Amino acid sequence: MTPSVPEIIRGCTIALATPAPPESAGDFAAGRVGLVSMLLGLSAQEANRCVAATIAENADIRALFAACGDAAVAEAAREIDTDLTIAGLDAANAALRRQLIALHERVEAAGNHDLDRQITALYVRMARGRRLELGRG
Repeated sequence: MTPSVPEIIRGCTIALATPAPPESAGDFAAGRVGLVSMLLGLSAQEANRCVAATIAENADIRALFAACGDAAVAEAAREIDTDLTIAGLDAANAALRRQLIALHERVEAAGNHDLDRQITALYVRMARGRRLELGRG
C-alpha cells in the first residue's frame, strides 16, 4: 500500500497529538518529531506535483494502449478521469495501471520484446515522475 498525502498528514497529526509516555522523552521524542518532519516534507513534494504526474501517467498509458491497438481499454477508464480530485485521478490511474500490468503479462507471455521494452520504459518514466528527494520540501 502506498499511503496518500492526506493519510500521511493524518498519521503525522496523530503522532504529534498523542502524548508520549514519560519514559520515552528525550531522544525518542526528538526522533518522532524528526520523522514527522521528514514525512511532511516528502508529502509537500508529492502534493505539489501529484496531479501533474498522475495526469501525465494516465495519458502515457492510454497512448501505449492506443499504439498497440488496445484503445478500448484506455477509453473504459476515461470516464473516471473526469474527477479532478487527487482521489479521483488516483482511481483512474489505478484502473489504468491494472490494465497495463495485464497487458504486460500478455506481452511477456507472447514474447513481444519490442512492446515489452516500451512498457518497461513507461514504468521507468512513471517512477522518475514520482521520485521524491529527502531534504527538499
